[in-house]
Amino acid sequence: MLFTLIFLVLIACSDPVSKSSDDSGSNTQSEQGDGQDGSGESESNAGDDNGDGNSNDDGDGSGGDASESPVFNMQNVIINEVMIRQQETLADPDFGAYSGWIELHNRESSQVDLSHWVVGYRPSSYSTAVEYSVQDIRFSVLPEGTTIPANGYLLLWAGGVEHVGEAVHLSLVLPHEGGKIGLYGPESSDMPIADTLSYDALDVVDDISLGRMDFGENHRGFLLPMNDPTPGQVNRLAPLKLLNSFPLDVSDPSGLSVDHTGNYFWTISDDSDGSIYKLDRMGRIVNELKVRGDDMEGITQHPVNRTLYVVEERKREIVQYDTLGNEIARYPVDVDVRSENDGLEGISINPATNHIFVVNEQNPRVLIELDVLRGFDRQEIRKTPMNFGAPEDAGGLDLSGLFFDTEDEVLWMVSDEARAVFVLDIRGRPLAAYHAGQPDLEGIAIIRDENRIFLVSDGHQQLFEYDYPQPLRRLPASE
Repeated sequence: MLFTLIFLVLIACSDPVSKSSDDSGSNTQSEQGDGQDGSGESESNAGDDNGDGNSNDDGDGSGGDASESPVFNMQNVIINEVMIRQQETLADPDFGAYSGWIELHNRESSQVDLSHWVVGYRPSSYSTAVEYSVQDIRFSVLPEGTTIPANGYLLLWAGGVEHVGEAVHLSLVLPHEGGKIGLYGPESSDMPIADTLSYDALDVVDDISLGRMDFGENHRGFLLPMNDPTPGQVNRLAPLKLLNSFPLDVSDPSGLSVDHTGNYFWTISDDSDGSIYKLDRMGRIVNELKVRGDDMEGITQHPVNRTLYVVEERKREIVQYDTLGNEIARYPVDVDVRSENDGLEGISINPATNHIFVVNEQNPRVLIELDVLRGFDRQEIRKTPMNFGAPEDAGGLDLSGLFFDTEDEVLWMVSDEARAVFVLDIRGRPLAAYHAGQPDLEGIAIIRDENRIFLVSDGHQQLFEYDYPQPLRRLPASE
């Protein structure tokens, strides 16, 4: 009994999942059973740090007696992918059940012994307004002999029954209401923090996992929904199917928008004194508006009043034109950047609300929602950081083209660095992500009637045509 009390006190002192760094509700959550009863369907969530992955107070992982400290950087063992709820993705090899699982990834070049490491979670119902109680954390200690190979992966099954067979099973079940998962070092090292990962109730959809993508930049990664989970493998996004590519006779094309007729596109050249171009469906120039733009990066057309809105990156302005190329108005966008080339990129419009969405490329990565019909001092409705759980300066992902889908009321965004396409709700939360595979992507447009996605590449001066995902499986949007 004395040993048990001491162990619980150690957890209370060292466990970041159970401390007050996250937003959450006011009630504690009782232990869950088999995880198949759909419990935790409330709309509470774990704050806006969706998959923060930050191990912020034990940087070197060297807790406890120095003689017992690991000789490796324990923060190189990360929570790489999580499946909260599944129906058919992967049955566990011992019981044949479709339980939730946690995938660990060892980024070290040698095998790591995980004996007596601790895996736990703090449910979102934990209250930050009351004193910490050991009732507010569920945990499981990894058994003696648990190892993870060099640069390898380890699946931990969260089915509520502690068991060691072909796989390692945990005594905990991940709550459907959301929470924060923690990975800690062994008891003998006072359980230093290795990694944490947060999710909320809207992230829990059958057979869609949450996985970290570093896009080749060797950091903990951006936390993204994965339609094609990859347990035991390198995380990768589901690919879009490329159908056609067309050459563009436009210097440095950037941005793409569907014409109000649905039969043409609008794009721009970001060259100095650049023009606006109207293209047919095969990328051929139909008309050129010589507006002499200054570093234009994105374009959209209002389908009702037919005016064109263009973002100028360095000036951080939205310029409104008619379809003859006459300037109508300019709207400044309030965003502080580190350099002129870190400015505005994509733009799109919701015609039902007349709200304009723009993205700032990087430093900072943000999505900004505007109502340009208001006065200049009241235009901004919302400004949302777009770091997807990674640090602001994490490389490998920038924000480029933007398209508002009026049918589903979601945003589609492209990143040229990641060669990826993302589906977002209007608050910037990722709902789905796909690999496009092409370089230098700067614009996106979708024709839903034909189930086609179009992307424009500036470096290759090409228009790419993709098949629209059927069906489009995604997380639900925030309300």
